Amino acid sequence: MARCPYLDYESRGALFSQGDYVCKLCGKYVKEEEVKEKCKTDSDQYEECPVYKNR
Repeated sequence: MARCPYLDYESRGALFSQGDYVCKLCGKYVKEEEVKEKCKTDSDQYEECPVYKNR
């Protein structure tokens, strides 16, 4: 599975399952739905992300 190299996971809370994805390029938190659709897919779809293109 392809994954955007600038996507990171930040753990919050005592449980490892609690956390958020964050884009290291723009510093914004990314919703779980957007991660599944764009940032972490079976293809290189993350390359179409405007933030990734303009890095």
